[in-house]
Amino acid sequence: FKKDGCNIFEFMTLSNQRECRRLIIDIVLNSELSRHFSLITTLKTKLGNSFPTESLEDRTLLLSMCLRMSDDFKVVRDGRKSSPDLWTICLTNTSVSDIEKQLDIPISKFKDRVTTNKAKAYLNYINVVSMPLYSTFMILIQDDEVNNTIMKEGIIKNKKMLE
Repeated sequence: FKKDGCNIFEFMTLSNQRECRRLIIDIVLNSELSRHFSLITTLKTKLGNSFPTESLEDRTLLLSMCLRMSDDFKVVRDGRKSSPDLWTICLTNTSVSDIEKQLDIPISKFKDRVTTNKAKAYLNYINVVSMPLYSTFMILIQDDEVNNTIMKEGIIKNKKMLE
């Protein structure tokens, strides 16, 4: 904030700055996979009502879903550019499984970089995380062309390639 012209909050009231900061924090925290299913459930519930409204809660939900989708967009991209090997390198390249092996405790699901079937793990991720995320959000979009591009030309095409 010390350099002139770099403070995006400069012209906001202190109250608006705090609200914006809280919104950003909530959205980022909601991007965690641990909150994924509760976000989808909340969105599905709200879709049955008059949604979205101007409420901060609805705005936070929509922005959180958008951030989750942008973070998850690898499943929509052309499978040749976003292969399961690239994705599962991040998923399985962790010292957690090494520590679990050393402690002789069960290794977390999909974390063993030796025995994990990368294509199967990626396919499971698409089925359990990505498909519900995008199919639920597409209800809001109500655009057949966008839906077709994302679902059929992206996710479903990548699923078939993995199967």
